[in-house]
Amino acid sequence: MGFNRYTAEDITAKTAVVTCPAGKVITVIGVGVANVSGTTSLITVELNNAKVVKDASVFAGSSIVPVGGEQKLVMVAGDTLSVTSDYAVDTIVSVLEQIA
Repeated sequence: MGFNRYTAEDITAKTAVVTCPAGKVITVIGVGVANVSGTTSLITVELNNAKVVKDASVFAGSSIVPVGGEQKLVMVAGDTLSVTSDYAVDTIVSVLEQIA
């Protein structure tokens, strides 16, 4: 248990980045999404089907941090954090994993 990170590269469709396994609780302490395409991307970040951010613009060569600072997300067994984009983005999710 402890701190961990999950990554997904070249996301261009809805992609599960983190799924909380049975017997654990995950606190998401940061999500960074970087546009690696040459075009402005629209991204959506979801916890299960609830939108954390919907259709946020990420300009070519830039990034956003939809979760971080004072905002955290708690995931329980079976929860999935996913990212959707219309052009390629890379995503890094930083977490604290604990036994439930």
